[in-house]
Amino acid sequence: MRKRIRWFVWSLFAVLVIYTGVSIYYMDHFFPGTSVNNMNVNYLTTDQVNQLILQQAKEYKLVLKGRQAQVEEVEPENLGVTYYETDAVWQAKRAQNGFLWPRMFWQTDSYQVTAGVSFDEEQFLAAVRELKMVKSGNPPRNAWVEMTEDGYEIHPEEPGNRVVVKNLEEQIKGAVSNLLPELDLDETGCYQAPGITAESEKITALTKQLDNWLGTKVTYEFGPETEVVDEKAVSSFIRLDGYTASLDSEAVAGWIKELAEGRDTYKKPRNFRSTLRGVITVKGGNYGWQIDQEAESEALFAHIEQGDTITKEPAYSHRGNVWSSNYDIGDTYIEVDMGAQHMWFYKNGQLLVDTDVVTGNISRGYRTPAIVASVQYKARNAVLRGADYATPVKYWMPFYGNYGIHDASWRAKFGGNIYMTNGSHGCVNTPPANMKIIFENAEKGMPVILYY
Repeated sequence: MRKRIRWFVWSLFAVLVIYTGVSIYYMDHFFPGTSVNNMNVNYLTTDQVNQLILQQAKEYKLVLKGRQAQVEEVEPENLGVTYYETDAVWQAKRAQNGFLWPRMFWQTDSYQVTAGVSFDEEQFLAAVRELKMVKSGNPPRNAWVEMTEDGYEIHPEEPGNRVVVKNLEEQIKGAVSNLLPELDLDETGCYQAPGITAESEKITALTKQLDNWLGTKVTYEFGPETEVVDEKAVSSFIRLDGYTASLDSEAVAGWIKELAEGRDTYKKPRNFRSTLRGVITVKGGNYGWQIDQEAESEALFAHIEQGDTITKEPAYSHRGNVWSSNYDIGDTYIEVDMGAQHMWFYKNGQLLVDTDVVTGNISRGYRTPAIVASVQYKARNAVLRGADYATPVKYWMPFYGNYGIHDASWRAKFGGNIYMTNGSHGCVNTPPANMKIIFENAEKGMPVILYY
């Protein structure tokens, strides 16, 4: 029995000695199945592992990846970086309690340990500023809006590849401190960003205003014809100053001026379909259409500001009777053929008066003007006065200054060549009976076409 006890004691002692010896060994050696920084460190001491880590740091290089496929490799040494040992390996080994070495048979350990790092700030900053990526970068470009012939175009921002040096310095320090193999400058926010993108408030506010203006559609009616201020026209009125839009009042006024030049008939020669001579050209007088350019420019400007869709007439300073009917004269008018000394009065296309007349005395220089005029007003029992005469008439219809149409009861004959030597002072002398019909049917503004 004593021999059994003695054997058991010695066996237990031997086991304890062996276990303790193994434990002491693993106090300074890593267990099998241990990796540090992905390196197998089985049975290595902390000093040996530190040497491996320093060797790893010594061989380390950082690859910088930039935009536009830029790649640049940097060595820590050139950056003024120095690596040194720390107690990080010892702390990792401390996590492996040597007395618990049997766990190595069912458990493996993996550690990430970085060497200590110090920077020569002056050398580091100088080296970063000499990097190609830093020296060759192009700045970003903000998104912007451009007016086109029929609207606008948004040009998206351009990122460029100019580096924010301070951000790059911080990212490189972090990378070399942790021995990261690559640093993506785009992912780590090392590039200057555009201040204004296509989604920025400045762009959205600007395009909202432009959309409102460009949605304007003003249709001007000229009888059966129209002129339209649409997106294309409005875009020519808009001026951009950065991200601020304005309407150019002078450009709006210029458009109205062109409209008036093309549409106005007031004081302009025009064709006329005469009774005896077919289509002739008659000089302008005080009849016809004339757009009030100032008033309509202001109105159009307001329509665009409000984004109106509207059909309208322009503001007129003078109005004719119709558009595009007998060259803006229509079918109600008085026609005086002074070469034939004859007058016709048409109302709604029907001939009411067909009569000989006497016009201004040619020999005395009282020629009746050949123009397109209009009835200014009508008066009964008027007295026509001049330097050497005062003549009462029953019916008076002035059409241009002191020129007018009136009855001439003192004349026994009309027509022929009377006007050459015994004509009027410039008025159209008319037989009383015919003048009465004209007076009763004529209205203010009615066209009076006179020609030789």
